[in-house]
Amino acid sequence: MDTIKIALVEDQQLFRESLAALLERIPGFELLAVCENGKVFMETLPGLPVAPEVVLVDMDMPEMNGVELTEALQKQRPDIRIIILTVYNQERFMVKMVEAGASGYLLKNCGTEEVLNAIRQVHSAGYYFNEFFMNAMKRGAKSKSPATLDFNHIPVELTEREKEILLLICQELTNTEIAEKLFISPRTVDGHRNNLLAKTGARNTAGLVVFAVTNNLLQILPR
Repeated sequence: MDTIKIALVEDQQLFRESLAALLERIPGFELLAVCENGKVFMETLPGLPVAPEVVLVDMDMPEMNGVELTEALQKQRPDIRIIILTVYNQERFMVKMVEAGASGYLLKNCGTEEVLNAIRQVHSAGYYFNEFFMNAMKRGAKSKSPATLDFNHIPVELTEREKEILLLICQELTNTEIAEKLFISPRTVDGHRNNLLAKTGARNTAGLVVFAVTNNLLQILPR
């Protein structure tokens, strides 16, 4: 099993130390850095022997908060996937973080197993959204017509193949698995994925999933 390289950025000392101690005990996890805010992490990152693959980031921090850190990493290291840790469960905060480039969103009162599962899923599938998050997105989509897709109120047109691939992405399939299912090459899947990102304005896989949910695509595509 591949080792997942992780970093933790959290300003609350007790929570930070407790979560770091947990992560260090998990087989298959390697905790590379533990930082008290985004500024410290950005200063620490260049000196690490390897970059973390998944970073757990508190939303509220001094000097550089979770939104600012997510946006900075999107510009400098878009390959690093971010899971937001927060006490806020409002839809607007969830959407804001995904739009900034986060790949997952966890409430701080979640259980240990959910944290571990989120890390593994973000590493393998590119996103993690629990049932609460998905239901919040669906509630926000109720007033939309599935016939009119949009991103920030700008109409978006997707081909049938793009819709098909988007559904499979939402089912957590990798490019290789999608290629095998559709009898096309992984390079072709990657091309469609890039087109989806460009058309929807999403920053990553997590953004594509949110686009699909908020535009009711999961309800209208064939299964």
